[in-house]
Amino acid sequence: MFKRALFSIVGALAALSIGAAGAYFTAQVQVADSVIRAGAVAVSTVPTSAPLSVNALAPGETAVRPLAIVNDGSLPSDVVVTAKKSSGITDFYNALTVRVSANDTELYNGPMSALKSAPLRLDPGARGDLRFEIGLPAESANTLASDYAKVSLYIDAEQAH
Repeated sequence: MFKRALFSIVGALAALSIGAAGAYFTAQVQVADSVIRAGAVAVSTVPTSAPLSVNALAPGETAVRPLAIVNDGSLPSDVVVTAKKSSGITDFYNALTVRVSANDTELYNGPMSALKSAPLRLDPGARGDLRFEIGLPAESANTLASDYAKVSLYIDAEQAH
């Protein structure tokens, strides 16, 4: 009985080794490393400072000033322009008007103090040429003579959706 059990075990192991001895061909290829990088949103302007400077704006007049915005990032971006008075006379700043356009499309028209342009879409590497028409209404009071406002522009870019 012991011999029979031993032969059964040896026979079973032999049967398993015959099935396992069958070979299968295989192959493998390595695909070179892939780099996955996040895109970036970045903008710059030309000129880089004092784009809206006007020396002597009279009531009823408009001064035109250009500002180019360049999408330096790798993603399409929507660009919005806002303004803020950093110093000067508040009444004068509140009296100023501005019309902002790009390629004959109006992005904003109203008080400088409320400036928030409509978005301008720029593809990576694209340049948007903005036109600012800064005005002082004809009915402006004489008390604004020789006043000034120092205005900072803010260019906000957001990834286009």
